[in-house]
Amino acid sequence: MKSHEHFMQMLLGLTDWERGHEQVVGIEELSQLLCCTPRNVKLILRKWEKEGLLRWKAGVGRGNHSTLTILCDTTDFLIAHFRRLLTDGKVGEAIELISHQRLPAQAKRMLQDVWNNQFGFIAEETEQVSTDVLRIPRSRAFSTLDPIFVAVAAESHFVQQICHRLIEFDVEKQQFIPQLAHAWECNEEMDTWTFYLRKGVRFHHGRLLTVKDVVYTVERLQQQDSPYRWQMEDVVRMEQHHDRKITFHLSQPNGFFLHLAGSIAMSILPHDVPFSERSMIGTGPFRMAEFTSERLVLEAFEDYYRERALLDRVEIWIVPESSYPHKRYLLPEEIGSSASSLGRREGVEYQEVGCYYLGFNFRRPGVQHDYAFRKAMRLMMDRKQFIADNQAHQEKEYSPASSFLPEKSKTMNFASTSLEDAAAWLKKSAYQGEMLTFFVSEGYTHMLEARWVQERCRQIGLQIKIEVLRKEEYLSPTNRMVEEADMVMMGEVLQRDVELGLFEVYKNTCTMVHRFMGDEQRDFVERSLSQVLRLPDREKRMQALALIEDKMNEELWLLFHVHIKRTDNVHPALQGVTMDSFGWGDFAKMWVK
Repeated sequence: MKSHEHFMQMLLGLTDWERGHEQVVGIEELSQLLCCTPRNVKLILRKWEKEGLLRWKAGVGRGNHSTLTILCDTTDFLIAHFRRLLTDGKVGEAIELISHQRLPAQAKRMLQDVWNNQFGFIAEETEQVSTDVLRIPRSRAFSTLDPIFVAVAAESHFVQQICHRLIEFDVEKQQFIPQLAHAWECNEEMDTWTFYLRKGVRFHHGRLLTVKDVVYTVERLQQQDSPYRWQMEDVVRMEQHHDRKITFHLSQPNGFFLHLAGSIAMSILPHDVPFSERSMIGTGPFRMAEFTSERLVLEAFEDYYRERALLDRVEIWIVPESSYPHKRYLLPEEIGSSASSLGRREGVEYQEVGCYYLGFNFRRPGVQHDYAFRKAMRLMMDRKQFIADNQAHQEKEYSPASSFLPEKSKTMNFASTSLEDAAAWLKKSAYQGEMLTFFVSEGYTHMLEARWVQERCRQIGLQIKIEVLRKEEYLSPTNRMVEEADMVMMGEVLQRDVELGLFEVYKNTCTMVHRFMGDEQRDFVERSLSQVLRLPDREKRMQALALIEDKMNEELWLLFHVHIKRTDNVHPALQGVTMDSFGWGDFAKMWVK
């Protein structure tokens, strides 16, 4: 332990922090506080005396007590120590220090001010250079950043800042545009696809991109037990013509192949470096500088093949929800401010493409297999009433859903339903008064929503027990929800390529939609999706995908519930902030005016 850490440990054990005030304290007590031997305590005290931190007077003889006098400004020392923890990435220790029970109230307030000023856009000034930093707080612990296993919206966004794919889907133009491949073509049968790589693209470790990296990426996806492995199942052979030309030979025609080639799972990785999630190498605008359980640090890649990022560094810090400033795109001095005190700020809205839904677990026996029971649940889950009862408590805006796609839901009429009708259908069902298990994600908002459902169920004579699924459990292959849940309230947010997003909802083994399907549902969905893959026209594919949703609505396999629209307050000086459906802006395009 370093000297300043020892000194901080001692301060937190003392009752008196006043400068110049002599207090009685013995060697044995200090030995316990500092977790070291009395001999080492004496050595440490001599060192601190030389540094001018304190004065130590040893008690000699019976009845003479040893005394300690603090000589330094404890406020300055405390803040310097706190800043040092943050600089060293010891976010957890810094948070523990703020919440320490022995910390004086005034000191706690000062540290809280320092803490609030850590987030947002920050210019770090030195004599030679100014560094623009975006520091974002996040309450959820990091899950995997491995492109072939990533399953959380935020992590997917981070991967896209580090790695690029062959092509990407442009939402505005509704077409594919180049990334690592500058051109592509296919044969008339659509079972042979050729891509031409850009010249001069460098990985973060300095080597030039070649088709060997594309082959490595595809083979890794095919060989690992990835939820996205299905995306490259049709690839039977990859033909390497030269360093920048590669042809995929497929087992069958696939008009959907461009969507798969542009998926996050196809983030191109270098073939000559073993993959490491803690030091991931890509070709994107930011390179991974640090990745621990406490923070992710991304630094602008100077040799990026496109325009260099305008931000120099992006840091995502994991903080407890109680310490979490829910404002990502403000300047630091605004983080602790209330909405009313912020004055004019630009609200950047983003509609999540996806929805919250109530799902039935068809992998488990129970009353959820009875259509009459599902009909009772549909009537009980009055979407308009839910919004009326819950909207005032939320910072997000709800709208009723009958689809994963908000634009489709806008065309639907949502009639109010009655609890009396729901109770009547429940009586027709096989429900016999048993307690059913209802899973929700952890979090205050999710619990409020779950209790609304529980109370509505009680009013129609249905007993449900709420179980909370922790965030770290969600991605576990042995997720207990599949074994224990009768029903679940979950959400799915689709990526910008909506067609691929819908495919992943149904085929990705991580989603609850897929996990909860019974054999009947999976057979229907697989047959439908295999037909979609062969359709060359986007409009026809979307029509075919809509038929899957229609079947779900008709059979009540899934109860579409609400869509979410969110707003982030953005300071007018912050430029280039545009949100994707995940609720994240492109870091490479942000800057401070």
